[in-house]
Amino acid sequence: MKNNHLLYVCSPYRGEVKRNKEYARALTKAALNNGFVPVTVHLYLTEVTDDNIPEERSRGMAAGMAVLENCKFILVGDRYGISEGMKAELTFAALKGIIMLYEADGKIYLMDSKEEYRA
Repeated sequence: MKNNHLLYVCSPYRGEVKRNKEYARALTKAALNNGFVPVTVHLYLTEVTDDNIPEERSRGMAAGMAVLENCKFILVGDRYGISEGMKAELTFAALKGIIMLYEADGKIYLMDSKEEYRA
């Protein structure tokens, strides 16, 4: 059963890795400050896998999807665009009925809405 406050942080990793990791940390902090239990798999799985080795990337993505399946929420961090990995996560989340949220100025909102959402 899904934890009522478990939130998957979805944001880019590849490309400008340093900037993207800082953004992922900021999203994680905003989620935590708004009462959610954030899970940001690309901040830690990338520490033990090599994103440039297809088999390792595939295992990391599969592990992330398993975590995502157990989350009630997904926080979409699209400030720097939507990566291929994010597209897969967002498609999966939509199919599973996971509630999509976004962050602005440290607050969390329902996707396609200006309605603030707190856990």
